[in-house]
Amino acid sequence: MRRWHKVAIVVIVSLAGGIGSAALAIRSVGMNAGVRNGCWGTNLAAGSQEADMYTRAAIAIGGLFALDKRETLYFNTFEDDQGAPLRAQCDYVLAGRDLDARWWSFTVYGEDHFLIPNEAKRYSYNLLNLERKADRSYEIHLSSTAHEGNWLPTGTGRFSVTLRLYNPGSSVYQHPSTTDLPRITRGTCQ
Repeated sequence: MRRWHKVAIVVIVSLAGGIGSAALAIRSVGMNAGVRNGCWGTNLAAGSQEADMYTRAAIAIGGLFALDKRETLYFNTFEDDQGAPLRAQCDYVLAGRDLDARWWSFTVYGEDHFLIPNEAKRYSYNLLNLERKADRSYEIHLSSTAHEGNWLPTGTGRFSVTLRLYNPGSSVYQHPSTTDLPRITRGTCQ
């Protein structure tokens, strides 16, 4: 009987270790994207045949319905320009200029990788519905409290921002680490 207990313990520990290490590997793919550009990251293998099993699993969990990389390039951030995690207890300003793509958008997601429920029913901005300044630049407030103009609610916990570039220009594909992407600056925190 003791022998079976030892075998059962070894099997349970092995399964827990295997599942835990796989989960950690999948999470690290999402958090440590292949190409960094300021606070933004992208994995150029995502949506291609070059993607390994961990990249595919990460996309299945956090990037449901992701398009092929020939059509769309995704940049994600979980942190501000100073490297601090994005938290709903803080206000942020995402500031930039039009991006080199046929169409682009910014979407805020909660810790669970889903849209953040909010009374305003506001989840993203794109090149068509974004209010711009006279110089064609824009600012989007990322905050748990309402703001005038461009505002995306951030919920109550940590959150992330996804930038989708549909049919980006060739320079974006060739130089994703130096493409001019918006900055995310932290303001006041509660």
